[in-house]
Amino acid sequence: MKLSIIIPVYNNFNFTKSCLDDLSYLPQDHEIILVDNGSDDQTKDLPCSIRNKSNLGFARACNQGFTQAMGEYVLFLNNDIRINNNHSAWTQDLIQAAEDGSLVGPTGGLLNESFEYVKETNEILPGNFYMSGWCLCAKKEIFKKLELNNNEIFSEEFISYFEDTDLSFRARDLGIKFKIVPVPVYHFGRMTGRKLGLGALYLNGKAIFIKKWKK
Repeated sequence: MKLSIIIPVYNNFNFTKSCLDDLSYLPQDHEIILVDNGSDDQTKDLPCSIRNKSNLGFARACNQGFTQAMGEYVLFLNNDIRINNNHSAWTQDLIQAAEDGSLVGPTGGLLNESFEYVKETNEILPGNFYMSGWCLCAKKEIFKKLELNNNEIFSEEFISYFEDTDLSFRARDLGIKFKIVPVPVYHFGRMTGRKLGLGALYLNGKAIFIKKWKK
């Protein structure tokens, strides 16, 4: 297996169905690992690899999916995306860029010195830069290097938001490089967070992150 694509979902059936339809054009050496976080809409009818009874959060769902990943490479992908073109081969640029052990994706984010969010960007910037978790690829062995003592790739202390920032900071401390790679994928963004109370989730994640990383 070349690439394992892990997709955590919670409701938003239409987004998930469209995402899976777009991914169906990928080659046979790709596997889709859909992790349902206790959905109560039509998502229950989709062929999920893992189905939780309740919403355990983004980090936990990603980690559950990772335990089933058989690919040499792993791609964490949100469900609120659409593939615009090159449907059968768009992942190849991510795989090729990740061959040297980098964390790879189409976008990143920047925090200021106080860890306030500045902007999303498609270029690597100096300072508190992190790779965005909505589309994040690396060799499986690289993600394993980032694994915490309790077998977490994404730290489960974060309920939602800042999981990718924390993972990026850990990667940076290990000397793992970042690469921005354009892909024909449109990301709607925050579709699940809006239904769960985006503001409170963000502030909670930020407080945990600051406590952990503030020098």
